[in-house]
Amino acid sequence: MKLTLKEVIQAVSGNVIQAFEADLFLHGIGTDSRKIRQGEMFIPLVGQQFDGHDFIDTAIEKGAIAALWNRFKPIPEGIQIPLILVDDTLKAFQDLACYYRNKINPKVVGVTGSNGKTTTKDLIASVLATQYRVHKTKGNYNNHIGVPLTLLTMPEDTEIAVIEMGMSNRGEIEVLTQIAKPDIAVITNIGESHLQFLKTRENIAKAKLEITEGLKENGVLILNGDEPLLRNALKKQNPPFQIRWVGTDRSNDRYPTEINQALNEVQFKDSSDNEYSIPIIGIHNVINALMAIEVGNQFSIPVYQIKEGLKHPELTSMRLEKIITKNGSTLINDAYNASPTSMKASLELLTTLTQYKKRIAIIGDMFELGDQAEYYHIEIGRLCAELKIDLLITTGNLARLIANSAIEHGLRKDHVYHFQNVDEIVPFILHQSDQDSIILVKASRGMHLERVVQKLLN
Repeated sequence: MKLTLKEVIQAVSGNVIQAFEADLFLHGIGTDSRKIRQGEMFIPLVGQQFDGHDFIDTAIEKGAIAALWNRFKPIPEGIQIPLILVDDTLKAFQDLACYYRNKINPKVVGVTGSNGKTTTKDLIASVLATQYRVHKTKGNYNNHIGVPLTLLTMPEDTEIAVIEMGMSNRGEIEVLTQIAKPDIAVITNIGESHLQFLKTRENIAKAKLEITEGLKENGVLILNGDEPLLRNALKKQNPPFQIRWVGTDRSNDRYPTEINQALNEVQFKDSSDNEYSIPIIGIHNVINALMAIEVGNQFSIPVYQIKEGLKHPELTSMRLEKIITKNGSTLINDAYNASPTSMKASLELLTTLTQYKKRIAIIGDMFELGDQAEYYHIEIGRLCAELKIDLLITTGNLARLIANSAIEHGLRKDHVYHFQNVDEIVPFILHQSDQDSIILVKASRGMHLERVVQKLLN
């Protein structure tokens, strides 16, 4: 980002205190006072447990040359940098992101969904990067702070921005899409995440469809056509944008005709009879790849370049990462997050890898399921029994239901173990696994099962 202080003042409708040079340039922004760099502007945000205004001195020491400031907060004595007074620093932050997005004026692809949005975002960005200068959301910076931060870190020569949008409740995607103003919007699927707050999958679908509130007129909405909730929601509408359906069956505009799960990749053909491969295991990722193909097609990228883009994506970690542990067993690190839909897909993937003699699942609690939490954990236990998982390890209060259900539905008791203490899992697994074993690690982010992964590797 490179903006003048005058542009910032105009963008946020602020008033400045402290004199400044007319052509003062800001070379970036930061919300963490400890990570501010020389020449950047500090944006002090306020949360439940912190107030960024308390750390203005640290920001200045690190090199901040200006800062936003809530006009209702006391002005620090002896301040030596310009403070831009605004009613709400978060709102001003978002307004500044809108201004910068309009100034750079890239095409924008917005991506949301209950599962798969980060992988889809990575695949889309890789396809587009074969022909355009692309900027994408890093990690999971996909909320009311992450989206404006992503936009404000765009290089000035960005041609396409691929922006991931996450949510916990109604109204959140609407805010994000109004900031990003996508030309193309993608909804990967509607899962069970956020049932705790939204109660029904129908409400989750409505919340995801908020992405259309910021979709440009004559834009393109790419949807998972296997989801009846999305089809029903749009059946009676006459929207001012084009809709493209992507899914598994032939009723969709784009669908797979052949799928082959290889050792380290998935190979598939699409409805245009083109052959593709992605270096990601899990056949459910074919739909994510087809959405990336559809986006590439919307930007007129030739098929041969789309194929190259899909072969070499820069993927966000802890999502079906396949790595070797210190005892030679193969580990699928899918510890970033979990919902019933993604847990089912990962367990089914585990059972397709028949080249391994022993298939082990280490799984923990799935969060944000509200009053349906017990039901979904019991269902995952039933699935583990149906899939005949060779060794099932569970951890967490809710995951105990998975273990009990797996035994109840036929998995042998000596193939099921529950650990309340995560640190006890690693020595047990190292004793139970070898080079002929493959291990899946998956749970909601709050279970911190990446600790298990790190200890298995180191």
